[in-house]
Amino acid sequence: MADAAKPQEKAPDKAKPKRGAGGLLLAVGAFIGGAAAGGAGAAMALTAFAPHTAAPAKGAPAAPSPLEYVEIDNAFTSNLTDTGRYLQLRIAVSTTGGAPVVAALQTHKLAIVSAVLAVMGDLGEGDIADSGAKTKLKGQLREAIDGVLKQKAGGGSIDEVFLTSLVVQ
Repeated sequence: MADAAKPQEKAPDKAKPKRGAGGLLLAVGAFIGGAAAGGAGAAMALTAFAPHTAAPAKGAPAAPSPLEYVEIDNAFTSNLTDTGRYLQLRIAVSTTGGAPVVAALQTHKLAIVSAVLAVMGDLGEGDIADSGAKTKLKGQLREAIDGVLKQKAGGGSIDEVFLTSLVVQ
């Protein structure tokens, strides 16, 4: 009976292998390596297919500023040369010249108003009769405004003139 009181020792279970710290490190290392490889592949794909936005080389022209619209808040009124009628215009301009051109348009507004009125003072009814004539008028106004910017501001230009209101009475 002495044997019954003595607890029996268990034999180690040989069917289940023990995992040590080395096995765990190997699994974590494999996971990290796979994630790094996947990340590197994604980075390579992004650089291969994404548009390049590197800075322009020295001497290369800078990218143009975004298109901006500036309304010239003045009603321009002038008599037509060949009739007793008068013409009233409101205009706006667009520019990709950026802040310097927008500031120059505001600073030299009085000179711009004078230049626009000078162009209008030479107009007859035929100069605004149809869309082709109005397109020609917009070109003349653009040249006049660009002339003011060149003379008064030392440069800069507008891209286009828009007739926002045109009344003949």
